[in-house]
Amino acid sequence: MPDYLSIARRALERPKEPLQFAPLEDVVKGLAIELWSDAAGRLFIVADENDARRLGEPRGTVYTAAEMRRVVQIGDPSIVLEIHEWKRMSNEREPQPARHPGVRGLETPV
Repeated sequence: MPDYLSIARRALERPKEPLQFAPLEDVVKGLAIELWSDAAGRLFIVADENDARRLGEPRGTVYTAAEMRRVVQIGDPSIVLEIHEWKRMSNEREPQPARHPGVRGLETPV
């Protein structure tokens, strides 16, 4: 009969070295992750600009891994929604503060 306590202890042991995860770009290269948001609708996550072009979807619905990293750091959901709406409307990558000073939350600090 198995010793359940020893099995549980082995399962709870922490590895000696921290796990190393591959960058998102490496994981999704050549693929697209489709997501649905009640607030923002349909969107895709891809590795980079090349994958975004190959996907063939409107650029306003596609986020590269680098764009996702920047957007998920924004704590205010209303600003995230505003960025997503701007992206869809302009069909571009996410706004850059220097190019789009009127986008709330992305103003260049003084």
